[in-house]
Amino acid sequence: MKTWTGHELYAPSSSPCGSESNMSEHLPAEIRASDQERERTCEQLREATLEGRLTLDEFSERFTLAQRARTRGELETIVRDLPMISTPPRQTAPSSISAIFSGVERSGAWRLAPRTSITAVFGSCKLDLRRATISSGVTELNVYVYFGSLELLVPEGVEVEVEAAAILSGREIKLSATSMPSDFKPLIRVTGTVVFGSINVRDAPNLSERIRESISTLFEQPRTDNQR
Repeated sequence: MKTWTGHELYAPSSSPCGSESNMSEHLPAEIRASDQERERTCEQLREATLEGRLTLDEFSERFTLAQRARTRGELETIVRDLPMISTPPRQTAPSSISAIFSGVERSGAWRLAPRTSITAVFGSCKLDLRRATISSGVTELNVYVYFGSLELLVPEGVEVEVEAAAILSGREIKLSATSMPSDFKPLIRVTGTVVFGSINVRDAPNLSERIRESISTLFEQPRTDNQR
């Protein structure tokens, strides 16, 4: 995935007759962005995410850049490939995921419904939401885990609320505290019941996942003419 730096629009360009330095002296300084303009950019990113134009991982990355942007030009760079807010996002019907005496794993690019029921009975369920797309500001996961496990891997910066009751079960939540809560961030809310099981939520891949992703990226790189 391309890493956004927020400076793509400001790369120096060549100027004929060496007049660039003279012209720059007469250009006005870049206008600083206001808090309201940063909020509008964050809202545009949120709506683009709900429309499926951005994955949760891409939203998290651009949202952080928008919060740190100091000028209007930097904000325009972040959303230059996105349309202005126009129509409400389409809604997706509820879905269900079951792991009964089995294991279920979802990763890569996939669409997460606004309401999803997750059942893990004597089984395990692992959901990687980093490249997932959503269609609601609040995504509800209603879980029923019985002698099983549920693992959620989310992008850094996406808010997660775990309200599921844990009865004789383990619950571990490891989320980076690098950003403040915001009304413009998508929220993943986990409700339901976990009995004699475990629920784990984190926003950083473990060692084996990083190795697997590095190998996958290596094989996905396009080959040159000499390599074909």
